[in-house]
Amino acid sequence: MTQKTNRQEIPYSFLVDNIKALLIFLVVFNHIIAFQLVKVDIVIRYIWYAITIFHMPAFIFVSGYLSKKPQDVMKNVKNLLIPYILGYSLTWYTQIWLGNKVDYELLRPSGTVMWYLLALFVYRLTIEALGKIRFIVPLSIIFALWAGTRPEFSTYLSTSRIVVFFPFFVAGYLWKSEYTTAVRKFKGKWVLLPIAGALLYGVPNYMISNQIPVDIFRGNHTYLVSGLSNVHGIILRLLMYLVSFVLILTFFAVLPDRKLPWTFIGKNTMGIYFFHYPILILANGLLLLKIPEMLNVWALLGVSLVIVLILGSLPVNWLYTGALNLLTFILFKKEKTVQDEGLEEEYDSDEYKYEKIHKRRKAVEADDPIEALEPEEAELERSVNELLQRTSEMTHSQDDEE
Repeated sequence: MTQKTNRQEIPYSFLVDNIKALLIFLVVFNHIIAFQLVKVDIVIRYIWYAITIFHMPAFIFVSGYLSKKPQDVMKNVKNLLIPYILGYSLTWYTQIWLGNKVDYELLRPSGTVMWYLLALFVYRLTIEALGKIRFIVPLSIIFALWAGTRPEFSTYLSTSRIVVFFPFFVAGYLWKSEYTTAVRKFKGKWVLLPIAGALLYGVPNYMISNQIPVDIFRGNHTYLVSGLSNVHGIILRLLMYLVSFVLILTFFAVLPDRKLPWTFIGKNTMGIYFFHYPILILANGLLLLKIPEMLNVWALLGVSLVIVLILGSLPVNWLYTGALNLLTFILFKKEKTVQDEGLEEEYDSDEYKYEKIHKRRKAVEADDPIEALEPEEAELERSVNELLQRTSEMTHSQDDEE
């Protein structure tokens, strides 16, 4: 079921909101089990590995799919950069309030979930240019595989994660609603379920059996820092791309495209993403997640659902967007138009000589309108001025004789 909206250039679909609702629930659940339950339950450890492989890649793919409109810098500063700063600060203060010693490293957001907002900010401001490159998806995957061998790509400004997850964003950006229609009409689409299940079983089983840390799927470090050789790291990162794209295709193929009781959550994921991690840090710091009753997967599934429903509700969304709008109003002035001095085209032209540009710029600065003209125009202007001057002199001469 689809309908056109004025806000998006793509057809609105309940399918997208249902995918986002599922993914944000998996984000919360994956974070809550990571604090304590994965340490005591080997089955949950498998689930934790399996979710970590694909949940953020799929989220970033959907973000790319919803970023097709021309991007406005100030809008992205408001919706992404400011929440990044506030979200990081809130997470940091939660740790400080609990008595933990944590450095405030705004440019190195490891230990928080805010890296996603920083990555999305970078993606949206570069995608219109990068999205035009031929074969950008395979090229970006090759670049990401290479980046895993280089220490320059690290947690600083989340450069490693931005590079590693960019293929999913650009793939989503290039994905068309026609592709979704074709996939959903494909009669053999249900074969994707057993394929996805086999991959989600096999890859975590291999990694846990060989004591390979889940860090390789987070894309935060080089292969060597994750305890892997470059060749081994490249193979596992390729597996992440394979598993994630299969799961993404599965979601678009089989999830319902109709309004469900929880579809509204898919429209309000930002508030959930922003608030849930500080809440979980606080709950863990107050030992709530160490209560025996909480060391149970069903209990944590219920807690995750409650968190998603509360933080995804309209009142919380209004609070989040209202506070953001107020802060933006306080921080930024209304847009002002900068006067065009008429030199942009000349500076952008390959045929325009530097000396000519320099002369015209000096003329503008000296407030000499004639020198700022083209040579032909300037010569005509000088001739007219000379004629007017002679006429004026002759008139004055006649007046003196009279």
